[in-house]
Amino acid sequence: MIDFPIVKIGELIKSGEAEIQTGPFGTQLKASDYSDHGYPVINVRNVGFGDIRTESLEFIDDRVAEKLPTHRLMQNDIVFGRKGAVERHGLITGAQEGWYQGSDCLRLRFNSSRVNPKFISYFFRTQAHQDWMMAVCAFGATMASLNQDIVKLINVPVPPIDIQNKIVGLLFAYDDLIENNKRRIALLENMAEEIYREWFVRFRFPGWQEEEFEKGLPVDWSIKKLSDILSLQYGKALKNEDRAEGSVPVYGSSGVVGFHNETHVERPGIIVGRKGNVGAIHW
Repeated sequence: MIDFPIVKIGELIKSGEAEIQTGPFGTQLKASDYSDHGYPVINVRNVGFGDIRTESLEFIDDRVAEKLPTHRLMQNDIVFGRKGAVERHGLITGAQEGWYQGSDCLRLRFNSSRVNPKFISYFFRTQAHQDWMMAVCAFGATMASLNQDIVKLINVPVPPIDIQNKIVGLLFAYDDLIENNKRRIALLENMAEEIYREWFVRFRFPGWQEEEFEKGLPVDWSIKKLSDILSLQYGKALKNEDRAEGSVPVYGSSGVVGFHNETHVERPGIIVGRKGNVGAIHW
């Protein structure tokens, strides 16, 4: 097993290999400065797990942007949220270069030939690092908060740059595959929704031309309440002794919570969560 050098971000900042910048203060960027279009501003809600979430972006115009040159983002910058989800971060890509960091963000920029920011971003996505961030940034019941001093305490592995580049290349290939699959899934879901609307909203199902309609419905169709066609039954608590051996998964609101033996299975049905994600169903 190879032990890579571990370096504090504070040491990289001290040596000039990295720099950190807190977002603009409230006097520099006020709520009234935002506009409907212009340069996107990244706030804590836009920070994901290595990515930038483009939903609910805010914007500033040229006049405001000219006053915030130090907060203009560059490719490979790493942005943290200062409040709340401090375990998250976003790596700025070419698509977001020229955007601006918001008041509730911190920006980390590397200026070293021995550090690949993408490698550091992948390290920040590890569960060990996220757990460390939550432990250091959370104080009792108060909202977790992040500042420059805490960022400087983060230990990062710094293997030789060629190894960093190889690791980044390997992981990026998997990320690219995941994104392609997500796009395919989204397309298939859209197709399924469109087929449903075509068949059961517009009633253009296969053979609809030969159907006789009455009051907008095929004559042999009817509208009923769910209670008329199915029975509703609360789930059964899964005892510890029932969680042992078994091949049949048991679903709770959060997903699979254990396994039963087949003797516990009655018949197929639809599962709807009672708490949390109540809109999710499993067939």
